[in-house]
Amino acid sequence: MIDFERVTTRGGDRGESTLFNGERRPKSDLLFAALGDLDELNSVLGLARAVMRNSDRKRELHDCQQVLFKIGAQVATPEHDPVYRRLKLIEQSDLELLEERQQQLMRLVKLPSQFITPGESVVSAHCDVARSVCRRAERTLVMCIRTHGLTQLALGQNYLNRLSDYLFVLARHIEQQ
Repeated sequence: MIDFERVTTRGGDRGESTLFNGERRPKSDLLFAALGDLDELNSVLGLARAVMRNSDRKRELHDCQQVLFKIGAQVATPEHDPVYRRLKLIEQSDLELLEERQQQLMRLVKLPSQFITPGESVVSAHCDVARSVCRRAERTLVMCIRTHGLTQLALGQNYLNRLSDYLFVLARHIEQQ
């Protein structure tokens, strides 16, 4: 049983929330918009994973979700804070693995020459929803980078850019199977 007081702290009732390091900021802060978009993306990836049959693809999506946690931790923790040095950060190898997986899928897929209409299957539609949420999360992260000068998030932005491409190709692959 989860303790109600641990879940409902009432700390946000005044329109503020807490970053990972304990710093309080208004909920309207762009960082919380980015965190919300990353959380939503993680959730829709989980939904896509839940309806997927292929265990290899399920594992790939789970791996992507784990990278999203890394990106979220970086967003939620100011770089100058000592807590930041203890985070497990996104690495170039995370991006390279995603690119490799996309290239593997590209060898199996015939991409359409026109815009696609999502909905050929439940699973591919979930991947397309995840792709569109990913694009929004990327745009929000770019705003954080540019507005707050958070250049340490650039690799995370690159990852989201590749993830949306991967999800597009994955959805087409699922449709063509």
